Amino acid sequence: MSLQNPRFRNIAISLIAVIAILCAGLASPPQSVYAQATDFSFSPLTGSLSIAPGQTATFTTALASRSASAQTYTITTNIASFPGWTVTVNPSAVNTVAANSSLPIALVISAPASAAQGTVINLQLTATRQSDGVTSGSTITITVAQATATPTRTIAPTGTIVPTSTISPGCPEAGVIDPGGSFDGASELLVDLPENHGICSRGDEDWFKFGGVAGKVYTIDIDKMDAGLDLSLELFGPDRQRITANDDFYLRDPARPNPSDIRPRIQSIRLLDSGLHYIRVRDTLNIGGRNRTYSIIVRSESYGPTPATVAEICRDLFEDDGLPEQGKLITANELQQNRRLCPIGDADWVRFFGKTGKTFYLYTDTRPYRNNPDINNQTLAGADTIITLFDRDGQTQLDFNDDIDGSLDSQIRFVPRVDGFYYAQIKNTGDIGNQFVRYDLLLELCLPEEECGRAPAPATGPTAAAGGTITPVPFSSPTPTATFQAAATQTLAPTVTGTTSAFIAPTPLAQQPAAPVTLANVAFDRLWARTDALVASGRLARGWIWGPRALATRTEEYREGAVGSRAVQYYDKGRMEQNDPASAAITSGLLARELVTGQIQIGNETFVVREAANLPLVGDERASSPTYADMAAVAQRRFADRSGRYPVEKLLRGGGREEYTGPLRRETILARFDTTTGHNVPQVFVDFFLARGPIEDGSTRARLVDAAQLIGAPLTEAYWISVIVDGAERDVLVQVFERRVLTYTPDAAASWQVQMNNIGRDYYRWRYGEALP
Repeated sequence: MSLQNPRFRNIAISLIAVIAILCAGLASPPQSVYAQATDFSFSPLTGSLSIAPGQTATFTTALASRSASAQTYTITTNIASFPGWTVTVNPSAVNTVAANSSLPIALVISAPASAAQGTVINLQLTATRQSDGVTSGSTITITVAQATATPTRTIAPTGTIVPTSTISPGCPEAGVIDPGGSFDGASELLVDLPENHGICSRGDEDWFKFGGVAGKVYTIDIDKMDAGLDLSLELFGPDRQRITANDDFYLRDPARPNPSDIRPRIQSIRLLDSGLHYIRVRDTLNIGGRNRTYSIIVRSESYGPTPATVAEICRDLFEDDGLPEQGKLITANELQQNRRLCPIGDADWVRFFGKTGKTFYLYTDTRPYRNNPDINNQTLAGADTIITLFDRDGQTQLDFNDDIDGSLDSQIRFVPRVDGFYYAQIKNTGDIGNQFVRYDLLLELCLPEEECGRAPAPATGPTAAAGGTITPVPFSSPTPTATFQAAATQTLAPTVTGTTSAFIAPTPLAQQPAAPVTLANVAFDRLWARTDALVASGRLARGWIWGPRALATRTEEYREGAVGSRAVQYYDKGRMEQNDPASAAITSGLLARELVTGQIQIGNETFVVREAANLPLVGDERASSPTYADMAAVAQRRFADRSGRYPVEKLLRGGGREEYTGPLRRETILARFDTTTGHNVPQVFVDFFLARGPIEDGSTRARLVDAAQLIGAPLTEAYWISVIVDGAERDVLVQVFERRVLTYTPDAAASWQVQMNNIGRDYYRWRYGEALP
């Protein structure tokens, strides 16, 4: 073969080029580029959308960055491949995403009027990191739906034109007053008269005001909303303080919930004050846009049940039954119908014969009396019953229940250990009572080896001790519940730089929410935000004081509460309590004390007796860990001041103890003695109490915990235990305090050595018999 021949020369050149490309690929493998691409991605990676010809729809996604620093990304699409189609990227085509954070993105997609029904296009969304050119993509499948019919006017037989629906004003809002963007610019909205308005541009807000009457019930509704909008409603009182808000309301038809209905509604709120009330309407993503309109209405409702008690129908067939000695007999498998909780403060008592070892279910049922319209087919409006079970003396409390799954009705499961007559009291939450609050009461006796009752899962409760009644015994001396004022709402500080507190473990990104959460109660929100908002937003890496979000909100009985109960909010690491809804004072629950003693505190001096929690304290494979119940025995031991000595006892599963033979570490030397409880605290936990770090208001050296308010007094000495952590057996120093449990793992990384266990989850499981949501 001669290279002078052009044919052979071209073949040789081609072979050389191919070899060069292969060599370049071997010399520069692409693995590192692909690895970098895993630092960011769209969520979701795929999606679908349906658009009618000539219409616009919005697809929402998020760009999640797991980079350790802020990065700038350019977002592009392949929309140019589809003539007549347009896409607008919001907030913009070039965005900076903070470290370990995510950015919500809305794609406003418009289909051409000529698009044929059934046409399918695959829209490619690509994010390119500007620092290195690495890309990540997402695919959105768009289907052209049937064209929307053009509305027409109907001519009536008489020749009169029947009016159609109110014409949407479009943007700008022609023919109507454009509501201002603040309280002072609010447009007057007449009750029961709908108005059409538009969110016409990015950041546009509409403010309205209407005259509200104290005690009257109103529903504020966005009953029509164009595609492309995702509106939210906020209601403010005459003092201009926010009362409530709603983003999506999908229960317009309780019988047929529609999760795809994102129109907001504030349903049936009873106003506390007369005067001007204010409404703010805004697009959730602050996008707004292009002739997108909505209809708003404030509907007035009746005052509800007649405020004045009608004596003739207030008393039911079972009266008088307001005292234990007046309790009416209810027999096994009996249904007592049409009971009433009337007047205010009414209590109904019953007694029944309990047979040793048999299973009884006592429960209320308000469904036969549900209101019209049917707001919640599981519960009567105004009814939120509470059942309290008492022993044979009619005084010693054995159990109570507020709500069962899916309903505000109540149920108690009871297995007597002693034959005899037991008592139960039925009341309404807040002592609300009138002739309209009715319920049925049922006592079911289960067949042998079978469960019965109304609740989907049987609720487990305490039983009377064999041979006599249970008497609550206070654990040591009563400790007052610590209170503290929630800090005022602050604007989140800019990103804090510098070192984090050494005692708190950083939380993996996968466990962090993409943005700060909003809690149900403002006072709870403020307290949570002080230490955990920076972590939840991804601006600071450290462990949680409470947890990434509120997990359950409940109303629990508390005798000294403002209405005989209190609002509580559960987190991974504990529980917040608010005894008076009119006060910003928040308490931190005595969860560890209750788990160890088995006594649920429902009043300053009132307890429900159960067994101590047989739940492990710490560890991945927690079967190796001692339990809260194991701590009950050692909690009774009192010690002298042992400052300067080392903890040298090891606690075993089951409560046994042996000598600790591991190394003596200087940081575990006993440094503080509590004279009230008779227990010593190691230096490493004292340092935890005093640690400082960044908080939500911008302070960088603030005290992170108040030991008295969040941790409480020590209930035990510090003991070494052996547990499985990260798949390996480790020695861990553990100490139980009144409110939390602290652990010290010496061979862990410095920032992971001292932690709080998930006592909020443990307590909820013990008290309610199910996992914390």
